[in-house]
Amino acid sequence: MNPWEVPYDFDALGGEIKPIDRLAATLFVNTENPGTRLMALFAAYFDASGNGVDQPFVVVSGYISSVYQWRLFEGAWSSVHEEFGVNKPFHMADFMSARTNPRYELQTKFRQDYVDLAKNPKTADEFMKRICICQVGMVNCAISCILPMEIYTGVSTLLDLREVVPPYALAARMCIAKVHEWEQYFHIEETVECIFEEGDFEQGKFTELMVTEGMGVPIYKKKSDYAGLQAADHYAWEQFSFLRKELLGTHRHVRGELGLLLQAIPKLHVQPTTATLINLCGAKGINPATGVKDGKRIRKV
Repeated sequence: MNPWEVPYDFDALGGEIKPIDRLAATLFVNTENPGTRLMALFAAYFDASGNGVDQPFVVVSGYISSVYQWRLFEGAWSSVHEEFGVNKPFHMADFMSARTNPRYELQTKFRQDYVDLAKNPKTADEFMKRICICQVGMVNCAISCILPMEIYTGVSTLLDLREVVPPYALAARMCIAKVHEWEQYFHIEETVECIFEEGDFEQGKFTELMVTEGMGVPIYKKKSDYAGLQAADHYAWEQFSFLRKELLGTHRHVRGELGLLLQAIPKLHVQPTTATLINLCGAKGINPATGVKDGKRIRKV
Protein backbone atom coordinates (compact mmCIF):
# COMPACT_ATOMS: atom_id res chain seq x y z
CA MET A 1 0.00 0.00 0.00
CA ASN A 2 1.21 3.49 -0.82
CA PRO A 3 2.06 5.04 2.58
CA TRP A 4 0.66 8.39 1.44
CA GLU A 5 -2.80 6.82 1.05
CA VAL A 6 -4.02 7.25 4.62
CA PRO A 7 -7.51 7.72 6.10
CA TYR A 8 -7.04 11.42 6.79
CA ASP A 9 -6.36 12.46 3.20
CA PHE A 10 -8.54 15.48 2.44
CA ASP A 11 -9.46 13.98 -0.93
CA ALA A 12 -11.38 11.29 0.96
CA LEU A 13 -13.37 13.62 3.21
CA GLY A 14 -16.65 13.76 1.30
CA GLY A 15 -19.46 13.41 3.79
CA GLU A 16 -17.64 10.98 6.03
CA ILE A 17 -17.36 11.86 9.71
CA LYS A 18 -13.79 12.41 10.87
CA PRO A 19 -12.41 12.96 14.40
CA ILE A 20 -11.71 16.61 13.51
CA ASP A 21 -15.37 17.03 12.55
CA ARG A 22 -16.50 15.71 15.92
CA LEU A 23 -14.10 18.03 17.72
CA ALA A 24 -15.26 21.02 15.69
CA ALA A 25 -18.90 20.13 16.38
CA THR A 26 -18.14 20.19 20.10
CA LEU A 27 -16.41 23.59 19.96
CA PHE A 28 -18.82 25.24 17.50
CA VAL A 29 -22.10 23.54 18.34
CA ASN A 30 -24.26 26.34 16.88
CA THR A 31 -22.39 26.52 13.56
CA GLU A 32 -23.97 24.99 10.48
CA ASN A 33 -20.59 23.73 9.18
CA PRO A 34 -18.31 23.48 12.24
CA GLY A 35 -15.60 21.67 10.29
CA THR A 36 -14.72 24.94 8.54
CA ARG A 37 -14.24 27.00 11.71
CA LEU A 38 -10.50 27.57 11.75
CA MET A 39 -10.22 31.17 12.88
CA ALA A 40 -6.61 32.30 13.17
CA LEU A 41 -3.72 33.65 11.15
CA PHE A 42 -1.73 30.84 9.59
CA ALA A 43 1.81 30.25 8.41
CA ALA A 44 3.39 27.36 6.53
CA TYR A 45 7.05 26.31 6.65
CA PHE A 46 8.68 24.32 3.84
CA ASP A 47 11.97 22.56 3.24
CA ALA A 48 13.30 20.37 0.43
CA SER A 49 15.14 17.07 0.09
CA GLY A 50 16.90 15.83 -3.03
CA ASN A 51 17.70 17.91 -6.07
CA GLY A 52 17.09 17.95 -9.79
CA VAL A 53 20.68 17.15 -10.78
CA ASP A 54 21.87 13.85 -9.31
CA GLN A 55 18.95 12.62 -7.18
CA PRO A 56 15.93 10.54 -8.29
CA PHE A 57 13.37 12.78 -6.59
CA VAL A 58 12.80 16.34 -5.51
CA VAL A 59 10.64 16.54 -2.39
CA VAL A 60 9.27 19.77 -0.97
CA SER A 61 7.32 19.34 2.25
CA GLY A 62 6.04 21.38 5.14
CA TYR A 63 3.31 22.15 7.64
CA ILE A 64 0.51 24.66 8.10
CA SER A 65 -0.41 25.86 11.56
CA SER A 66 -1.70 29.00 13.26
CA VAL A 67 0.77 31.58 14.48
CA TYR A 68 -0.25 30.75 18.04
CA GLN A 69 0.40 27.06 17.52
CA TRP A 70 3.78 27.86 15.98
CA ARG A 71 4.70 29.82 19.12
CA LEU A 72 3.86 26.79 21.24
CA PHE A 73 5.73 24.60 18.78
CA GLU A 74 8.88 26.71 19.10
CA GLY A 75 8.81 26.27 22.88
CA ALA A 76 8.13 22.54 22.78
CA TRP A 77 10.80 21.96 20.12
CA SER A 78 13.39 23.84 22.16
CA SER A 79 12.43 22.00 25.35
CA VAL A 80 12.92 18.59 23.74
CA HIS A 81 16.34 19.59 22.41
CA GLU A 82 17.39 20.98 25.79
CA GLU A 83 16.18 17.89 27.64
CA PHE A 84 18.29 15.59 25.45
CA GLY A 85 21.30 17.88 25.29
CA VAL A 86 20.94 18.43 21.56
CA ASN A 87 21.69 21.74 19.86
CA LYS A 88 19.49 23.49 17.34
CA PRO A 89 18.92 23.63 14.46
CA PHE A 90 17.77 20.08 13.97
CA HIS A 91 19.03 18.52 10.74
CA MET A 92 17.73 15.06 9.98
CA ALA A 93 20.44 14.06 7.46
CA ASP A 94 23.19 14.71 10.03
CA PHE A 95 21.21 13.05 12.80
CA MET A 96 20.77 9.84 10.80
CA SER A 97 24.36 9.89 9.56
CA ALA A 98 25.55 10.05 13.16
CA ARG A 99 23.41 6.99 13.92
CA THR A 100 24.23 4.89 10.88
CA ASN A 101 27.61 5.97 9.51
CA PRO A 102 30.63 4.93 11.63
CA ARG A 103 32.80 7.46 9.78
CA TYR A 104 30.44 10.37 10.32
CA GLU A 105 32.51 12.00 13.04
CA LEU A 106 35.52 12.03 10.72
CA GLN A 107 33.73 14.53 8.50
CA THR A 108 34.75 18.19 8.68
CA LYS A 109 31.38 19.52 9.84
CA PHE A 110 30.14 16.65 12.00
CA ARG A 111 27.75 17.32 14.89
CA GLN A 112 29.26 16.25 18.20
CA ASP A 113 25.88 16.44 19.94
CA TYR A 114 24.49 13.91 17.46
CA VAL A 115 27.50 11.64 17.87
CA ASP A 116 27.04 11.68 21.66
CA LEU A 117 23.32 10.98 21.38
CA ALA A 118 23.88 8.14 18.91
CA LYS A 119 26.01 6.30 21.49
CA ASN A 120 22.78 5.47 23.35
CA PRO A 121 20.31 4.15 20.73
CA LYS A 122 17.38 4.01 23.17
CA THR A 123 17.86 7.65 24.09
CA ALA A 124 18.20 8.60 20.43
CA ASP A 125 14.97 6.73 19.66
CA GLU A 126 13.19 8.57 22.47
CA PHE A 127 14.45 11.92 21.16
CA MET A 128 13.13 11.05 17.71
CA LYS A 129 9.79 10.03 19.20
CA ARG A 130 9.48 13.31 21.07
CA ILE A 131 10.12 15.53 18.06
CA CYS A 132 7.53 13.49 16.14
CA ILE A 133 5.03 14.12 18.94
CA CYS A 134 5.68 17.86 18.61
CA GLN A 135 4.73 17.68 14.94
CA VAL A 136 1.71 15.43 15.40
CA GLY A 137 0.31 17.50 18.25
CA MET A 138 0.85 21.05 17.01
CA VAL A 139 0.29 21.32 13.25
CA ASN A 140 -2.97 21.48 11.31
CA CYS A 141 -1.99 20.09 7.94
CA ALA A 142 1.01 18.56 6.18
CA ILE A 143 1.72 19.59 2.60
CA SER A 144 4.07 17.76 0.25
CA CYS A 145 5.01 17.48 -3.41
CA ILE A 146 7.11 14.60 -4.72
CA LEU A 147 8.56 15.15 -8.17
CA PRO A 148 10.04 11.98 -9.73
CA MET A 149 12.96 13.13 -11.85
CA GLU A 150 12.37 10.23 -14.25
CA ILE A 151 9.06 11.78 -15.26
CA TYR A 152 10.44 15.30 -15.32
CA THR A 153 13.45 14.28 -17.41
CA GLY A 154 11.25 12.29 -19.76
CA VAL A 155 9.28 15.40 -20.70
CA SER A 156 12.50 17.42 -20.82
CA THR A 157 13.83 15.18 -23.58
CA LEU A 158 11.41 17.08 -25.81
CA LEU A 159 11.02 20.40 -24.03
CA ASP A 160 13.67 22.11 -21.96
CA LEU A 161 11.51 22.45 -18.87
CA ARG A 162 14.35 23.95 -16.87
CA GLU A 163 13.99 27.07 -19.00
CA VAL A 164 10.35 27.31 -17.92
CA VAL A 165 10.11 25.79 -14.45
CA PRO A 166 13.03 23.83 -12.91
CA PRO A 167 12.33 20.91 -10.53
CA TYR A 168 12.52 22.70 -7.18
CA ALA A 169 10.46 25.64 -8.44
CA LEU A 170 7.80 23.25 -9.77
CA ALA A 171 7.55 21.28 -6.51
CA ALA A 172 7.49 24.42 -4.35
CA ARG A 173 4.84 26.02 -6.58
CA MET A 174 2.66 22.91 -6.39
CA CYS A 175 2.90 23.01 -2.59
CA ILE A 176 1.62 26.57 -2.64
CA ALA A 177 -1.28 25.43 -4.82
CA LYS A 178 -2.13 22.84 -2.15
CA VAL A 179 -1.96 25.53 0.53
CA HIS A 180 -4.53 27.53 -1.45
CA GLU A 181 -6.68 24.41 -1.72
CA TRP A 182 -6.55 24.10 2.06
CA GLU A 183 -7.47 27.78 2.45
CA GLN A 184 -10.51 27.35 0.23
CA TYR A 185 -11.70 24.19 1.97
CA PHE A 186 -11.63 25.81 5.41
CA HIS A 187 -12.74 29.24 4.16
CA ILE A 188 -9.55 30.91 5.38
CA GLU A 189 -9.83 34.53 4.30
CA GLU A 190 -6.29 35.60 5.22
CA THR A 191 -3.66 34.14 2.88
CA VAL A 192 -1.37 31.64 4.59
CA GLU A 193 2.16 33.03 4.83
CA CYS A 194 4.49 30.50 3.16
CA ILE A 195 8.10 30.44 4.35
CA PHE A 196 10.82 28.43 2.63
CA GLU A 197 14.22 27.38 3.95
CA GLU A 198 16.84 29.81 2.72
CA GLY A 199 19.43 28.41 0.32
CA ASP A 200 17.52 25.49 -1.21
CA PHE A 201 18.58 24.58 -4.74
CA GLU A 202 17.15 26.71 -7.60
CA GLN A 203 15.40 29.24 -5.36
CA GLY A 204 16.22 32.03 -7.79
CA LYS A 205 14.11 30.33 -10.46
CA PHE A 206 11.31 29.79 -7.96
CA THR A 207 11.32 33.49 -7.12
CA GLU A 208 11.21 34.35 -10.82
CA LEU A 209 8.28 31.98 -11.35
CA MET A 210 6.28 33.46 -8.48
CA VAL A 211 6.89 37.05 -9.56
CA THR A 212 5.93 36.17 -13.15
CA GLU A 213 2.62 34.78 -11.87
CA GLY A 214 2.00 37.98 -9.92
CA MET A 215 2.31 36.31 -6.51
CA GLY A 216 5.22 38.32 -5.14
CA VAL A 217 8.66 37.30 -3.93
CA PRO A 218 8.65 34.13 -1.77
CA ILE A 219 9.76 34.42 1.84
CA TYR A 220 13.08 32.72 2.63
CA LYS A 221 14.35 32.28 6.19
CA LYS A 222 17.27 30.54 7.88
CA LYS A 223 16.52 27.10 9.27
CA SER A 224 18.37 27.93 12.47
CA ASP A 225 15.80 30.62 13.30
CA TYR A 226 12.58 28.62 12.92
CA ALA A 227 11.55 25.30 14.44
CA GLY A 228 8.91 25.00 11.72
CA LEU A 229 11.63 24.83 9.06
CA GLN A 230 13.48 22.20 11.10
CA ALA A 231 10.31 20.09 11.34
CA ALA A 232 9.82 20.49 7.58
CA ASP A 233 13.40 19.26 7.13
CA HIS A 234 12.50 16.10 9.02
CA TYR A 235 9.26 15.53 7.08
CA ALA A 236 10.96 16.00 3.69
CA TRP A 237 13.85 13.71 4.67
CA GLU A 238 11.51 10.91 5.77
CA GLN A 239 9.66 10.97 2.46
CA PHE A 240 12.79 11.17 0.32
CA SER A 241 14.47 8.36 2.28
CA PHE A 242 11.48 6.06 1.82
CA LEU A 243 11.26 6.78 -1.91
CA ARG A 244 14.98 6.24 -2.47
CA LYS A 245 14.95 2.92 -0.62
CA GLU A 246 11.84 1.86 -2.52
CA LEU A 247 13.58 2.70 -5.81
CA LEU A 248 16.62 0.64 -4.79
CA GLY A 249 14.49 -2.18 -3.42
CA THR A 250 16.20 -1.97 -0.02
CA HIS A 251 13.35 -0.95 2.28
CA ARG A 252 11.44 -3.61 4.21
CA HIS A 253 8.78 -1.45 5.81
CA VAL A 254 7.80 2.15 6.37
CA ARG A 255 9.82 3.76 9.14
CA GLY A 256 7.69 4.22 12.23
CA GLU A 257 8.37 7.95 12.22
CA LEU A 258 7.20 8.35 8.61
CA GLY A 259 4.11 6.24 9.25
CA LEU A 260 3.22 8.36 12.25
CA LEU A 261 3.65 11.67 10.43
CA LEU A 262 1.66 10.48 7.41
CA GLN A 263 -1.20 8.86 9.31
CA ALA A 264 -1.64 11.12 12.33
CA ILE A 265 -1.51 14.49 10.56
CA PRO A 266 -4.14 15.54 7.98
CA LYS A 267 -2.34 16.09 4.69
CA LEU A 268 -2.52 17.27 1.12
CA HIS A 269 -0.08 15.45 -1.14
CA VAL A 270 0.63 15.85 -4.84
CA GLN A 271 2.87 13.98 -7.28
CA PRO A 272 3.12 15.40 -10.82
CA THR A 273 2.64 13.06 -13.77
CA THR A 274 3.66 13.35 -17.41
CA ALA A 275 0.20 14.74 -18.16
CA THR A 276 0.68 17.32 -15.38
CA LEU A 277 3.89 18.57 -16.96
CA ILE A 278 2.42 18.68 -20.46
CA ASN A 279 -0.56 20.66 -19.13
CA LEU A 280 1.89 22.97 -17.39
CA CYS A 281 3.53 23.66 -20.73
CA GLY A 282 0.15 24.63 -22.13
CA ALA A 283 -0.54 26.92 -19.17
CA LYS A 284 2.81 28.60 -19.76
CA GLY A 285 1.99 29.24 -23.39
CA ILE A 286 4.17 26.47 -24.80
CA ASN A 287 2.86 24.32 -27.62
CA PRO A 288 4.09 20.79 -26.70
CA ALA A 289 3.79 19.70 -30.31
CA THR A 290 6.07 22.44 -31.63
CA GLY A 291 8.00 23.45 -28.52
CA VAL A 292 7.42 27.14 -29.26
CA LYS A 293 6.76 29.81 -26.63
CA ASP A 294 6.24 33.43 -27.70
CA GLY A 295 7.85 32.69 -31.05
CA LYS A 296 10.92 31.16 -29.39
CA ARG A 297 11.66 27.49 -29.87
CA ILE A 298 12.54 25.66 -26.66
CA ARG A 299 11.95 22.19 -28.09
CA LYS A 300 15.16 20.17 -28.03
CA VAL A 301 16.62 18.90 -31.30
